[in-house]
Amino acid sequence: MSMTKNKLYIFLSFATTLASFVILRNYFQHRKKKKQDEEQKKEYLKCKSLFDIEELAKKLMKTHRFYYYDYKAGQGHTYQASRDYFDKQLNIIPRVLIDVTQISLKTNIFGSTYESPIIIAPSTFHCLAHIDGEVATARGATEAECIYTYNWMYSTMPEEKVLQTTGPKFLHIYLTTPTEILEKIVSQAEKNGYRSIVVTCDHPTDRVRDNVLPLFEEASKTIDPELMKSMPMANMNLSNIIVKQNFKTGSITWTNIESLKKLTKLPIICKGILSTIDAQLAIQHGADGILVSNHGGRQVDTAPPAIQCLQDIVNVVNGRAQVFVDTGIRTGTDVLKALALGAQAVFIGRPVLYGLACGGQDGVKTVLNILKRELMYDMASCGITSIDQINKDILYKHT
Repeated sequence: MSMTKNKLYIFLSFATTLASFVILRNYFQHRKKKKQDEEQKKEYLKCKSLFDIEELAKKLMKTHRFYYYDYKAGQGHTYQASRDYFDKQLNIIPRVLIDVTQISLKTNIFGSTYESPIIIAPSTFHCLAHIDGEVATARGATEAECIYTYNWMYSTMPEEKVLQTTGPKFLHIYLTTPTEILEKIVSQAEKNGYRSIVVTCDHPTDRVRDNVLPLFEEASKTIDPELMKSMPMANMNLSNIIVKQNFKTGSITWTNIESLKKLTKLPIICKGILSTIDAQLAIQHGADGILVSNHGGRQVDTAPPAIQCLQDIVNVVNGRAQVFVDTGIRTGTDVLKALALGAQAVFIGRPVLYGLACGGQDGVKTVLNILKRELMYDMASCGITSIDQINKDILYKHT
């Protein structure tokens, strides 16, 4: 009997020791991993360019999450053409022996002065990049003194939380949103402190490939439950909405822009314009601004680069509306070239999300500050000290 007790005692002692060892091992492994994660997260501070930030985000993010942000329609020709146009078709002519000790990035947009011509473009599901989602993005924009465009429909954070941040904001909407919801959002936009409304016009129907649907499924799980209660998709996941085409896709026309104008005094920017004909129509139907955009190359592959279409649209608009541009902007020289071709300001999309993934709000600030720093250096190299001095003269043989 005593032998049995001894064996039991030995077994229990061994089990206790083993359990303690496992607990301690897991504890130290957790501490080690946490320390490694913290060190890895701070790697973004070593990044010198937006390309470095993107590579780091690719390493840090889950593959399918990064792929959702990085997704390009078809074979990605449109996106690559956008980068190629910036790099190979537009060349900057430096100037010398000009006093550039005081450089200002102050920019006038719809009669208001902002600290920078760099605006965060509307994008979706920021919680895929960071737990604080759009709130962190808005905070980063505030710290970098840039405008943040809040995507109401596909935000993972409630509007009231984002509005608690103090920086300037634009509101982004889809015309496919159910009318009663859209009217409420737009009519309250001015009271909520938004400076302008960005309207996506190049999204008549949902065209999402099967291999992207699981990403929407996961993204929908990150949306704040309180936000879901106030949205028409409260009892549906996003992939169901896409598959069932719950919204009024295909039926939006220029009359929708006219209807919006009746709901608000805020300037309306039509996003997704590549055609000079559409630019004319946008103005005729009340648009105050035009965002020349190919949706980051995510909609129609082989569509022309937005930067290539910019000058023609600026010429046809002829001062009747302010013109903006997005897609493929990754450097200060890209920003400078866009402004030289007549853009009032530029919108930045993916790099902000990559910065968010790398360092939360500080990562967003880092991305914006890198661009601002590069832009100031490039302006100095061209003998330019203010945004309103930038014109086509800085571009080599470009008419």
